Amino acid sequence: MATDKEGDTVMEHSSAKSAAEAEENEEMKVEEPAVALAETEENEEKKEEEPVGPSPEGTVSVAEKAKEDGNLLLKSGDLAGAVSKYLEGIDLMRPLLDKGESEFGGELRSKGRAVYVALRLNAAQACIKQCSWTEAAEHADKALDIDVDNAKALYRRGTASLQFDSESRLEQARSDFARFAQLEPTNKEARLCLQQAKERLKDVRQKEKERYAVAMKGGLYEENHRKLERMRLEYDEEVKRRKDAEEDEISWEDWQKKITEKEEAAKKKEKEERETRAKEAAQEEEQRDLDEANKKRREEGLEDLSLEEWRESKRRAVCKDEVVKTDELELDEEEKKLLQEAKNKGYYHGRLGTVLSDAAPKPQQVEENALGENNEESEGRRGSVWNQSGGTWEERDTTAWCKDKLTSVLKDAQVLTCEKKSQDDELFSVSAAVTTVKSVTGDAQIIIVRNKQRCGYNFEAALSFRITVVSLQQSADQEEKPEPKKFDGSLTLPELSDTVQPRDLRIEAKWKQSAPPEYLQSIISECLAELKVSVQDKVIEFLTEYQAL
Repeated sequence: MATDKEGDTVMEHSSAKSAAEAEENEEMKVEEPAVALAETEENEEKKEEEPVGPSPEGTVSVAEKAKEDGNLLLKSGDLAGAVSKYLEGIDLMRPLLDKGESEFGGELRSKGRAVYVALRLNAAQACIKQCSWTEAAEHADKALDIDVDNAKALYRRGTASLQFDSESRLEQARSDFARFAQLEPTNKEARLCLQQAKERLKDVRQKEKERYAVAMKGGLYEENHRKLERMRLEYDEEVKRRKDAEEDEISWEDWQKKITEKEEAAKKKEKEERETRAKEAAQEEEQRDLDEANKKRREEGLEDLSLEEWRESKRRAVCKDEVVKTDELELDEEEKKLLQEAKNKGYYHGRLGTVLSDAAPKPQQVEENALGENNEESEGRRGSVWNQSGGTWEERDTTAWCKDKLTSVLKDAQVLTCEKKSQDDELFSVSAAVTTVKSVTGDAQIIIVRNKQRCGYNFEAALSFRITVVSLQQSADQEEKPEPKKFDGSLTLPELSDTVQPRDLRIEAKWKQSAPPEYLQSIISECLAELKVSVQDKVIEFLTEYQAL
């Protein structure tokens, strides 16, 4: 019995031990996946932190290999292939140059900079052989950013710059060859190149001087010189008169200011009188149109309209017919050509010369202080700070402003209503006006050379005009006033430029349909001549404002 009890005891103990071991194994099975997952995530994080791509040492080696491959292509005559290989190495090295010494060791950093400079120098040499002067100068310039006194880089940038005709490039070539000669005083080629750069620079400066002299003598400056001479003579006479009359002396500046104020007052008065006459003429024409409209209404059995009612009816008619199909318009050949050009380039929008297309010039506002830092300090000076400090040539594009201004002034050209007699001594009332500025094409620049300004421009303009003729002789059997006769045409200004004086402008006229009848040709020709003079006056007005910019 004891033995059985002991056996039972042993069996129970063994069973309990087996159950405990099984439970422990189960717990270990549950924990193993969690540990494995954590280890996997840790390994992935380590992988993400590891740098991608070759090490700095490997990058320098690959760049050196690109340089050697480029040298082989250069020797074989494949210049484009050589440049491409050099650029591969440059692209590899560029990011490493921005790294600090802690990331890019001192010795390796020096080696990398040397490889980069060699790649730039070899690329410059290949570009010189291709006659790609701009690219060659840029490569040498980048090499000099790293090694400021690299003789090869100075020589190659100077060689490329020597091929240009601009003063700034030739000045760069002269400076490079001068430094090259200092670094290598025994190098004969350095001295020869320096002398060549000096001679080329001297020639360019002389040509620029001659160009400026021609610009200052011709065009609108010739008129300015004559005007200044006249003003000097008048000033001398005024000084003599004041001296004889024992009056106070007057300086040249004060006298100029006095004359300017007098001219401005006269222009203002003339403008007011012109506007008054134009307003009266418009009212007369409006009354004639109203009388004509009421005549037709009476024929139709309708009541006459008052001036206000007639204006309102016209306004409603304009609003109703504001959108007109171009196919329904009566166009001459010139207008059809302009319309076709507009369709090809883009539609005119807002104002003349503003076209909705990528190639269209963008109008630029001319700022008051564009020619100086501020008005007080720059009074009496022209150009930017660069020009004032010795710069020789500066240009500003004024095309947009000139187009807008010409359009604005030319559309106001007119001949006010006046009385003229025909060849048969019949009395007529005649007026003329520009109705539309169809186009203004060309360009304009303000050129400033050594603090002296020239307002240059070269345009062509096309205008539409109308001449209105009304007979003032009414026979006894005529109850109504004669109807006005209207003749439409176009004016062309093919040489609207600073080389032609406004009074010498050639203005070509062409009738839109048929020419006026023979009995009116004399008075219409006279009126047309006066309209051309008015157009010239408007060009002078434009010129005055242009020169004041």
